[in-house]
Order: sequence, then structure tokens, then C-alpha cells
Amino acid sequence: MTIVKRTASRVTAFCRRFASDVRGNVAMIFAIVLPVLILMSLGGVDIHRASTVRMNLQDALDAATLAAARSQFTSDADITRVGLASLRANLAPYSEITLLEDLTTFRLDNTGAVVADARVNVTALVANIFLPPYGQFLDDQLPVNAHSEVLRSNNRIEVALVLDNTGSMAGSKLTNTKAAAIDLINRLQAADARSIEEDAIKVSLVPFSMTVRVAQGGSNSVPSYMSNANNHTGSTGTYGIFDTGVGRFTLFQRLNTTWGGCVESRPQPYDIRDTAPSSSNQATMFVPYFSPDEPDGDDYPRDSTWSNWLNSSNADRNDYVEDGSRDSNYYPFGYYNSSSTRTDEFFARLKKVSKYSTSRRGSMTTSFGPNQGCSLQPIIRLTDDYGQLRTAVNNMVATGNTNVPLGAMWGWHTLSPNAPFGDGRPYNSERLQKIIIIMTDGENVLTDTGNPNDSYYNGLGYIWQNRLGITSGSNDARRTRMDNRFDHPTTSVEDMCGNMKAASTNIEVYTIAVQVDSDAQTVLRRCATDDSHYFPVSSASGIGAAFDRIAGAIENLRISR
Repeated sequence: MTIVKRTASRVTAFCRRFASDVRGNVAMIFAIVLPVLILMSLGGVDIHRASTVRMNLQDALDAATLAAARSQFTSDADITRVGLASLRANLAPYSEITLLEDLTTFRLDNTGAVVADARVNVTALVANIFLPPYGQFLDDQLPVNAHSEVLRSNNRIEVALVLDNTGSMAGSKLTNTKAAAIDLINRLQAADARSIEEDAIKVSLVPFSMTVRVAQGGSNSVPSYMSNANNHTGSTGTYGIFDTGVGRFTLFQRLNTTWGGCVESRPQPYDIRDTAPSSSNQATMFVPYFSPDEPDGDDYPRDSTWSNWLNSSNADRNDYVEDGSRDSNYYPFGYYNSSSTRTDEFFARLKKVSKYSTSRRGSMTTSFGPNQGCSLQPIIRLTDDYGQLRTAVNNMVATGNTNVPLGAMWGWHTLSPNAPFGDGRPYNSERLQKIIIIMTDGENVLTDTGNPNDSYYNGLGYIWQNRLGITSGSNDARRTRMDNRFDHPTTSVEDMCGNMKAASTNIEVYTIAVQVDSDAQTVLRRCATDDSHYFPVSSASGIGAAFDRIAGAIENLRISR
């Protein structure tokens, strides 16, 4: 009995030891999981490969979707055609990727977003060699998918093109400017066509020189935003052109001609402010450009000083009516009279209103008469008529001297919701960006002359009319005044560029400086929104590149990824 019990006890202990012994399980478990380990180890190579392909595909699809969104098309078929063409090109460097075009789509959804889905196959490297069943199950191909969306933004954009049309632009500079401006207009038109919103982009055009032609002219009806100037600030007295209050449109009628459409600058501070014109404050009203008849040059032929002042052979002379006074004495002002006598006579003749009549010396043109210097292409108000804009750009001509502040101010007026035009949407409207592009090849100028006028008539009138806060001074002093009205070096001093960029208006300012001196470069750089909005151009051939970069920046406002 004892032997039996002892034997049974030993058998039981052995079974327990056997049951608890795990040394052989390692081999069994390893044998069971080995295929899985091999699948995971070798298949990981393909998984990593697929992951890399996915990243490449995503980049390629993002770029293709962006290209499709930039296109002018709105139908899914056209958008898909553009997107697929771009995607094929983007995937061309990856020979191991097969694009499944029938499973790749581009479409425009109802939010204005271009939505793209693409599928490709990538050849397995390991599975089809070492694990044939695994490879055959996937047909030796790994599927990879990608998704992308690019929103055709519903931002609205208003752009003012303020382009220098001065005489120095003649030749290749104006030719290249026209080509660059038309290219920008074409690109904005294409971006406008892509939008799901009506009137998403509008553009104005402001050619400028020493004045701006705000209307076609050809009429003496006084526009609502203009004064006839018979009681305008500075129209009479010390700083006025005429000796009595008389309307300038009235004088055009007396001469049997019409206003050419050009304007003068408003007096300070309204020359740099977007203040709406009001008849209750005549200083805010706009004044028609009227180049006065200059004193007769042949009335005192024997006085050398008078003859030097008013040499009839001077090409810039604008003597188109008789003054009604003549003296052929050898010394008409007397031996001992001071020079002020001649000056008094000069201004008495210049300001004489009664001389204006239909008895003229010749035909009234933009080279002779009250519209002298008003040969610019008229501005085009804010519009989405791109054909009209292209025609106006092609019609631009080079004439006159440079007054950047006046051109920029009228560019601002075209964007403004305020009179004189009121075409722009309210400032800081939701999803709205106003942009002004100012291009010039010259320095601000109000040229000195050798007669009492001390300047040629232009959009600032004469220097003695005090539109710059000075009544005389060197050419450099005049330029500095004009520069400072445009953009003052002291940030605390009010200037036009600061007013445009203020939070209340928030206009984005681009400036292009074409072959200008360092002082003009400094002013234009300061005026720009930031350095990325300033484009110095060293040759006429570089104008197109500057406009191209600006066009790209504006287009990007219409794309948000």
C-alpha cells in the first residue's frame, strides 16, 4: 500500500512539473507566429514605401488642385481636365506610381472650393517576391489615396492702377507699362471669372502727369463735385488767378470752347484727404483745370526784361487772347521805375478777366488755350469692364511733368465710397480688400521759370498760389514739399500715404519706382504697405516683372487653401 501511494505521489508530481514547464512553448509559439513576423517585417518595407508615395501624391494633388482653382473654368469637366493635366505632370518623376485617372476627380462645390480626390497604385517591392500569396492578394500593387481642397475665396477686391504718363515715359517705358498693365488686367479678369460671387473684382485706371483728366470733357456743364470757381478759395485776391470772381466754366464758354476734363489739386489739407466735396465748404470742391492766357509778349518789344519774360518764340508760351493793352515806347516802364512796375503789369494782364472772348489767336487745343497740358487719357472709374480698361491703357500717351500726389489722390478717389464718385464699397467691409498700385519713373516737379509766374501752370496752379504752402523757392524746395505731402519722413505728420493706409481706410499700397533717384526711391518705399509691396526697377525691361509679381500677389487673395 505504501509503495502504491508513493508511486502515485511521484506520478502526480511529475505531471505537475510537466504542466508547469514552459521551455518547449517558446519553440511552439515561435513556429506559430513566424509567418506573421515575416509578413510584418518584410511587408513593412512596402508599408513605408506606400507612406512615402502618399506624401508625394498629396503634394502633387495639392499643386494640381491649386492649378485647377486658379483656372477660369467653372464646369467640373473643364476643372478636371486642368487638374489631371497638372497632376500627370507632377507625378511624372515617380515612375513607380500609376495614376488611376478613372478614380481621380476634380469638382467645384457650392462653397466655391475645388475638391479633388486621387488614387494611385504603387508596385510592391517585397510582398510579390518573398510572400507570393500576400502579393497576389493585392495584385502586386498597393493602393494609395489623397484628398485636397482649395477654396476659391469669396474675398472682394478693388484695384486702382495709378500710372505715370509723363513725357519721360515716352518710348520703351510706356510701351512696357502698357503691356504689363494689360497682362495684369487679363489676370484679374480671369480671377474674377473664377469667382462664384458677382463683381468679385473691380479695377480703375488713373493715368497722371502734372494733372489728371477725370472726365472726357467736351461740356461746360458743371459736375456736381466741382465748383465753377467763381467763389472758390483762392480764386481771387493774392493767390487767385483772376482779378474778379468769375466761373471757369463761364470763361470756357466765352472762349467758345469746352472744359477738357482735367482738374487742379484741392487746397491743403484736402489735397491729401478723402473728404467728400461739399458746396458749403468751397475748399473741398474740385476746380477745373484752366491754363490762363499769358501776357502778350509783343506789347513792349523794346523792353528787354519784358521780352525775356515773354519771348513769343518760347514753345511753352500760352498766349491765346489779346490783353487789350499795347505800348510801343522804347522804355515803356521808364528809366527809373523799379522792377515791381513790370511785375505789377504782368499780373494785371495775367489776371484780367475781361480779355477772355471769342476773339482768339488760334484754335483751342490741348497744346494751346485753357486746356493746354490736358492731353491725357481720361481715368476709368472702378469697373469690371475689362475691355474698356484695356482700350484705355492702349490709348495712354506720354505728356507733361510729374505730380505723383495728385495721381495717387485720384486713384484713392476711385476706390473711395465717398464723392466725387462713390464707386467703392464702404471701407473695412467684410471680405473686402482695396489696393492701389502707383507706378512712376520720375521725381515730383514744379519747375521754376524766368518770369513772375515762377512756374508753369499745372495741377497745382502756379507756385505763387500757395498750394504747397510756399509761394516761391528752388526746384528742390518745391519737390520736397510735394514729396512730403505724399509721404512725410516724420510719422507724426499727416501725409497722403499714411491716410490711405490708416486703419479707417486700410488700403493696401504697392509702389513701383522705375529708374528714379535715391530720394524718390526712399519716398516710394515709405509709401508702400511694406518692403514686399515696393518694387525698384532699374530698366524699362523690368516693368513687366514688377507687375507680374503684384498680379500674383493679388491672385493669391482669391485663393485660400
